[in-house]
Amino acid sequence: MRDDPVPLQQSLLAAAGEPYRGAELPSHPPPLTEAYAIQRAIAAHHGLPIAAWKLGLTGQGARDAFGATEPTIGRLGASTVYRNGSETDFIGPEMFAEAELVFEIGNALPAQDRPYTRANLCAAISGIYTGIEIVRTRFETSDLPLTLLVADNSMAHGLLLGRKLATQWDDRFAQLPVSLTRNDEPPIEGSTASVMGNPLDALVWLANWLRLHEEHGLQPGQLITSGTCTGATEISAGDIIRVTIDTIESARITLRAPNFEEAK
Repeated sequence: MRDDPVPLQQSLLAAAGEPYRGAELPSHPPPLTEAYAIQRAIAAHHGLPIAAWKLGLTGQGARDAFGATEPTIGRLGASTVYRNGSETDFIGPEMFAEAELVFEIGNALPAQDRPYTRANLCAAISGIYTGIEIVRTRFETSDLPLTLLVADNSMAHGLLLGRKLATQWDDRFAQLPVSLTRNDEPPIEGSTASVMGNPLDALVWLANWLRLHEEHGLQPGQLITSGTCTGATEISAGDIIRVTIDTIESARITLRAPNFEEAK
């Protein structure tokens, strides 16, 4: 017998309002369709337009670890998109940083019944940026099964929008070196090719997923985090996170120490 999805939705909403107190894991996780319905309902509860779409599990290893056959999505409002060089609060007990290639949509996609192609998405792109995604769970642990990961907004928390790299797609973005550095530690090396072999294909996948599962598809002005190029790096209060793409440092964020009095 499955748990009722409504209490799970309410539990996640309560945990978002009291971020130092994670929600308990339900005894029976919902199926995937219900998990997305919970994610959608929580976003609707906040009443804010979607400023950014988050793509998760865009690496084959991550999908295998979760038993997933495709990536997952999450949603971010405008208040959770930060300027380059910003500070943001560390909200424990766990947070992680991911180096990302970020797309900006400038033109609406054509309405069509057939799947979108790379050409369709290239025509819609108006900007490509470096990004740092900040992820955290609303549950008491980040060790989640697939459907609770989805209900938890794919752990999307915030997006640092870094330097603008281009106004349109170029095939060089399919395989660029990426590194993420925490403080003065050795950098974690990666590549844009870690994202489904080509991050443009992650964007195409998202456009087609939205076409089939959401009332509205990609909209002009929205951002899309294509998926981590370096894996997830655990971060702590006081950390400075920097991301370099193609040898150029182009994104930076600082984690402020938590204020436990405000969190009570």
